[in-house]
Amino acid sequence: MELYKDWFEKNRERIISDYITYLKFPSVSAQKNHTEDTRACANWVENYLKNLGFSTDQWIGSEGGIGHPTIFGVKGDDATKETLLFYGHYDVQPAEPLELWKSPPFEPEIRDGKMYARGAEDNKGQCFYTLCAIEAFLDAHKTDPFNIKVVIEGEEEMGSKSLTESLPQHKKDLKADYLFVVDSGMGSLEKPSLTLGCRGVMTMEVKCVNMDTDGHSGHYGGIAYNPIRALIDVLSQVIDRRGKVTIPGFYDDLQELSAEEKKKLDLSFDPETHRKEVGIRTFHKEEGFNPTEVSYLRPVFEINGISGGYSGEGFKTVLPKEVIAKLSCRIVPNQDAKKIYHQVVQFIKERMPKEMDVIFHYHGGGPAAWSDPSSKSVKIVAEAYKEIFGQCGFIYTGGSIPITSALVEASGAEAVCMGMGLDRDNIHAPNENFGLDQFEKGFLLITKTLELFILT
Repeated sequence: MELYKDWFEKNRERIISDYITYLKFPSVSAQKNHTEDTRACANWVENYLKNLGFSTDQWIGSEGGIGHPTIFGVKGDDATKETLLFYGHYDVQPAEPLELWKSPPFEPEIRDGKMYARGAEDNKGQCFYTLCAIEAFLDAHKTDPFNIKVVIEGEEEMGSKSLTESLPQHKKDLKADYLFVVDSGMGSLEKPSLTLGCRGVMTMEVKCVNMDTDGHSGHYGGIAYNPIRALIDVLSQVIDRRGKVTIPGFYDDLQELSAEEKKKLDLSFDPETHRKEVGIRTFHKEEGFNPTEVSYLRPVFEINGISGGYSGEGFKTVLPKEVIAKLSCRIVPNQDAKKIYHQVVQFIKERMPKEMDVIFHYHGGGPAAWSDPSSKSVKIVAEAYKEIFGQCGFIYTGGSIPITSALVEASGAEAVCMGMGLDRDNIHAPNENFGLDQFEKGFLLITKTLELFILT
């Protein structure tokens, strides 16, 4: 590994400069006003791969779709050699609320050894150290010991619609033996761990309308049923006092780990760590499980946002005409996102006043993805963790990478999730950051993984 440490040190200034350039693109896939910025970022990624010697292509979904392109790159095309496929994404979450950032989200700033910017970790930081590691590996080997393919998409943060549409027509391009989803994390640098699986997700919104216009709360209060109150009343029924979801059928299909499988995992829960990192005051409770078990292995219903009425400065005595709630469910293997969506819809419809207009919209989702602990890829990556950190535990993650299962099906590869993300990195939140030590360790983790594949 000294060879790669020296390579990183020699190229450190250029690496950090390119990392900053990558982060400056406001590639917020979900916001239409950033469409051109997101496309510009895609072109930058493609040019970067070309400079590494990759043959590249842009996939834009079926029938000339209008979404953000997926960048596909391939280096080596020898059918007698194994093929390694790496996945990442260049799109990022919206940066709002902007006033909570200590420095502008798309003006990267290094403070106390950490890079602060939207996408610093998720997923530009992890994506970029992967590209740097591949570059270093290619520099170290005159011939390609195996084929390397890269898929970097632009819609992970909004459901991977374009990439999903592209998969059926690109199965031959994607064919691989091993898939590395470098978009994960671990408990801490002191307890390095490999992610054996991530939950799936279902996202939706519901709008409830009771009037054609906002009304004076003095005139209509006590006459019109406030839609915010109506929806809150229904949503308050979703989870009971035991922390269980009451939606009929919600738990019917879930897959659970055996007691023996759980013994191999680090399921410990340290509330003080979470209090210190993100200031949690109180914790979610589900009877029979600690919060770590719930996060890794249990399906969960969440309310991600509610809007309606007046929430600006001062006070306005208004009775809102409508309310909108954004809802999501994290799901585990065997659960289907669309089926869960219909169960949620049915639950809400049955409890809302029949005269109120209730409109639902399915934003998307995807299944959970769990790796086989005995697979070759998991064993090799675990060995790489041990080489870099001296140890390797196993965890699951409560987050979701919905495209993973579809990529496995399209490529025929066995998959493993890996990465250097930490809970303290503030992904999806203001002041997202990524330690430069995490970045360098991630670089070494990928190079060690590549080297180990030569030896097996």
